[in-house]
Amino acid sequence: MKLKRFFPILLFLILTLTLSACGGGGQAFRATSWPGVTVDQDTVYVAYQQQILALQAKDGSLLWSYPAEPSARQLFYAPPAVSEDLLIAGGYFNDLYALDPKTGSERWQFGTAKDRYIGQPLFMDDLVLVPNADDNLYAIDHNGSLQWKFTAEDALWSQPVLDSDRLFVASMDHNLYAVDPADGSQIWKTDLGGSIVSSPTFVEETLYVGSMAKEVVSVDARAGEVLWRFPVTGMIWGRPSYHEGNLYFGDMSGTIYAVDAEKGTQLWKVEGVGAITGSMTVFEDGIAFVTEENGVQALSFSGERLWSLLLNGKLYGEPVVAGEYLMVPVTSGDQLLVAVDFSGNQRWAYSLAK
Repeated sequence: MKLKRFFPILLFLILTLTLSACGGGGQAFRATSWPGVTVDQDTVYVAYQQQILALQAKDGSLLWSYPAEPSARQLFYAPPAVSEDLLIAGGYFNDLYALDPKTGSERWQFGTAKDRYIGQPLFMDDLVLVPNADDNLYAIDHNGSLQWKFTAEDALWSQPVLDSDRLFVASMDHNLYAVDPADGSQIWKTDLGGSIVSSPTFVEETLYVGSMAKEVVSVDARAGEVLWRFPVTGMIWGRPSYHEGNLYFGDMSGTIYAVDAEKGTQLWKVEGVGAITGSMTVFEDGIAFVTEENGVQALSFSGERLWSLLLNGKLYGEPVVAGEYLMVPVTSGDQLLVAVDFSGNQRWAYSLAK
């Protein structure tokens, strides 16, 4: 049975994407997830519910919002992708939008996909590569025309990763794919034994992948051969983060691990931090991460606790570095985005108008 049939349960229990019915003989769709955050130089772009927002990274002031008037027919959660002259944002109702990143004005829409956009797009030369839950990776030019597509065996939830001559695509079908970026043809695929929610991490011809099979797997990028497997106690939703030869990642059991990237051996672990639904964020002093109930936390590269900050709301996903701040998305609270400095102090917060 394809795993996509199990999606509603996974989403409700873990990702908090929920469906609700209303009376009167019809159904209304309501999705709730965490904000998708992208940083480009001094601007932070936030995709959440019915709008995409552009904020100044230094103080959180609003630059623009799209659409100007929120519409019940548009929902956004996937982090946008930004180039010099385009912002690409995937909608939860299957449409892809191209905007001017400076003004938020719409350039075009792409309506070919049959399902929601969850993963972040990727710019590649004159194309943008967009994963979709309809099993397809779409390669679209900057005018919104489809150039090619690659079809996996199940949904694509994460941003692809590009090497010089191949593209790496992780799927909920358990497979990691290598794809020719010229035409979308498959080069190899490797079954990793569990659904893959996040992007692989690519370092020096090696891929590191976390999976729902409760392990991180190291894969040779040229041949697709598994180099080592590191088992953990909970499902892994985030990608492994790399720093100076080591990998850092957390699992749903609430454990953070540091692993030697070459050997796949454990360096240390810290337990009891809270369920991890995102990736570790590397900053100058260590790694930062968020949990639903315990806020933003930071560990040194050797595993010592540096600081923690409780915020009003539930935290999923991951912090995003913007200059000297960590941008922390917040769900079900008064604030949408909070800027935290590298010492764990809140510097500003942006709240949606009520």
